[in-house]
Amino acid sequence: MEPRTDFITPDTLMARLQAGEIVGALDYPKADRPLFWSSIAIVRDALPCVRQVWQTIGEQHVDGVRTRQMLFRICPRQRGFVDPTLAGLILLAAVCAGLLCGVPL
Repeated sequence: MEPRTDFITPDTLMARLQAGEIVGALDYPKADRPLFWSSIAIVRDALPCVRQVWQTIGEQHVDGVRTRQMLFRICPRQRGFVDPTLAGLILLAAVCAGLLCGVPL
């Protein structure tokens, strides 16, 4: 994977995440990675739905060494999070089912 050459700002990282991309520090050159970590910290403060995931990028079975990379993505459905559209649809379906069964409101 070739490193990206765009500017690392919280706004560019937020735009990439909101577009559905998974971002990681290895996407950028080694000299720019401290800027990535400061920008992703700002993004995680602004968007609590951004979560870290781990991906194995190298594994040596003989030595028992596994190299993993921390990646970030948006996870919209988490414990404690209710999608308002989904909740409204469930309520509408329950009311329609009640009306069809003849349950008085």
